Amino acid sequence: MKHLIAIFLAFSLLPYALPAQAASTTSEQQAAIQDMRKTTLDTLHKLEPAAKDEIEEAYGYAVFTSADIAAVFVSGGYGHGVSHNNRTGADTYMQMASAGVGIGIGAKDFSTVLVFSNEASYREFIQTGLDLSANIDLAAKQGSKGDAATGADGILPGVRIYQFTETGLLAQAMLKGTKFWPDQNLNN
Repeated sequence: MKHLIAIFLAFSLLPYALPAQAASTTSEQQAAIQDMRKTTLDTLHKLEPAAKDEIEEAYGYAVFTSADIAAVFVSGGYGHGVSHNNRTGADTYMQMASAGVGIGIGAKDFSTVLVFSNEASYREFIQTGLDLSANIDLAAKQGSKGDAATGADGILPGVRIYQFTETGLLAQAMLKGTKFWPDQNLNN
């Protein structure tokens, strides 16, 4: 029973561990997410130079920062981000949450960039935002020290996913579901 309480407590505190939650006003939260987007895209362009052209030519893209915790047979995560429609220039602030079953232990902070090749995949993401995936993760990273490897196979057609670990120590093999949805408070 103690383990279940500890797991529940860890998952319930995840939303407060991310930068956008630390900001108090709507404009501060939006600015924190915009800063995260710029930093994440700069990092991605250094890691994968071809991604810059791919993102510019795509219908749209989304950038998220997340925290993930795995505790024996379950995992969960929570994050914030923003999707950008390259055709209209509109941004939609979003939230995400994930839950999984499998085996794992540890925690990590990571960034995800989703690139949408067409309007249908972008609209489906904004309206439905569900990804079921098999995920194998190994991460041991603090700042620029350490390394991380992630393998994931999503089922969102027309979407390319880039993911990299910021910090953490995590080993997991999970079947996970991730839900993305517009943040009503930040999109008013």
